[in-house]
Amino acid sequence: MNSFFSFIFTKTPLVFFAQSIWRDEAFSFLLSQKSIKEILMLTARDSNPPLYYLLLHFWTTYFGKSEVTLRSLSLIFFCLTAYVFFLFLRNIFHYSFRRSIFYLLLFVANPLLHYYAFEARMYTMFAFFALTSYYFFVKRNYTNYAIQILLGLLTHYFMVFVLMSQIVYLFIIHSNNNKRQYFRSLAVSCLLFLPWILFVLAMKPTVNSTFWIAKPNLLSLIQLPGIILTGFESDLWYRYPLLIPFSIILILIISTVSFAIIKTKKANKNNASLFLLLCVWCLFTPFTIMCISFIKPIFLPRYLIFSTIGLLLFFAYSFPKTHRIVEIMLFIVVLTISLQYAQIQIKNRKKANIREVAKIIKALINHKDVVYVTHEFNFHPLQYYINNKQVYIYGKTYDILPWYIGKVLISPDNIAQSLPLYPQKAFILKDDLSFTIEALY
Repeated sequence: MNSFFSFIFTKTPLVFFAQSIWRDEAFSFLLSQKSIKEILMLTARDSNPPLYYLLLHFWTTYFGKSEVTLRSLSLIFFCLTAYVFFLFLRNIFHYSFRRSIFYLLLFVANPLLHYYAFEARMYTMFAFFALTSYYFFVKRNYTNYAIQILLGLLTHYFMVFVLMSQIVYLFIIHSNNNKRQYFRSLAVSCLLFLPWILFVLAMKPTVNSTFWIAKPNLLSLIQLPGIILTGFESDLWYRYPLLIPFSIILILIISTVSFAIIKTKKANKNNASLFLLLCVWCLFTPFTIMCISFIKPIFLPRYLIFSTIGLLLFFAYSFPKTHRIVEIMLFIVVLTISLQYAQIQIKNRKKANIREVAKIIKALINHKDVVYVTHEFNFHPLQYYINNKQVYIYGKTYDILPWYIGKVLISPDNIAQSLPLYPQKAFILKDDLSFTIEALY
C-alpha cells in the first residue's frame, strides 16, 4: 500500500498536489484571507480580477487552509470543466457515449490542464467559464452565455480574448437576427462588468511595464501548436528538445484534417460552421495574441488555457472525419505527445521545497524572533508556513520590488535593512533555501 501511494504521489500528476506551496499560490492564500472589502480593493490594484480570491476566501473558511484544501478548489473546477467538455462531445458533436469517453482521454491526459488542476490559482476556474461560454454560445443559449462571460471576466482578464474569438466567428458565419440576440445578452454582461472596470481605474493599479514575459520570436510561430497543446514553459526547453518536431507533426495533422473537412463542407454546412469556430478558438486567437506579443509581450501558455481546450476539441471533432484507422493513429500521436511531455513535467517541474525549511525554522523560532528572506520570491510562501507578522524581506528597498510578485500585499514595513539586537534573532533564508541565524551583539 505504501509503495502504491508513493507511486501516485511521485510518478503521476498528483505530485503537484503534494508539493510545497509556491509564490503565486501563497499570494492567492494570503489575499483570500483578507476581508471582502480588502480583496476587492487589492485586486483592483493588481493584475487579476477578484472572483477567484473571493471564492477561495469562503472555501478556506469552511474547509481549512492546508495545501491540499487550497488546491482542491482547482481540482473541482477541473472536474467540472471535464464534464462540460464531455457535454460538448455529446450534445454538440453528437458523439456516442463510448466515443465521447474516448476523446475525453485527451482532456484528462493534457499536461497543461492537469498541472493547473493541482495549483491554487485561478486558471482552471477561468478554463471552466471559458469552455462553458463556448458551449452556451454554440447552443445559442445567450442568457446563460452572458452569465459565463461575466463570471469569466471577473476571473481572468484574458476572457476578453474568448469574447473576441466568439465575436469574430459570429460576424463571419451568423445572420443579423442572431447577432441582435447575441449582442443584447452581451450588453448586459458588459454593463454588469463596467462598475468593476471603473473601480479598477479609480484605484490606480500598480501594474507597470516591468514584466517577466519575454517577446516571442519567429520560431515561436512554428512552436505554437506544441505550446498550446502542452503548455510548454521555456525553462523546460533543455529537457524537452522535441517541441519543434512535435509542433511540425501537429501542424501536419491540423493541415490534413482541415483539408478533409473543407472538402466536405458543401455536403454539411453545420460541419463548416463548427469547424470555423474551432479554428478561431484554438488557432486564430493564440496566433493573434502571439503577434501582439511582438509589440507588447502578453503570450503565456497558462493565460491561453482556453485555447488548449479548443485544440483538444478541434482534434476530437476533426479526427473522426478521416478513415477509422487514420483516426486511431492521429489520436495515439496526440495522446503520446501529451503523455510524454506530462512525464517530463512531473519529473522536472518541481516547486522549491520551502515547506521543509519552514518546518525547521518554525521549530527553532520563538515569538520575538524574525525571519528574513534575501529573495522576495520566498516572502509569501514563508508567510504561509510561518506567522506572517514575523517575516520580512531583507536588504532590498521597497521601490525596486517588481509588482508581479504580489506587491499589493507588501508594504514598506515588510522591509528590513538591519539585524535585530540580541537576544532577538533573525533567521535569514537565503536564495538556495539554506538559512543562518544572526543578531547584533
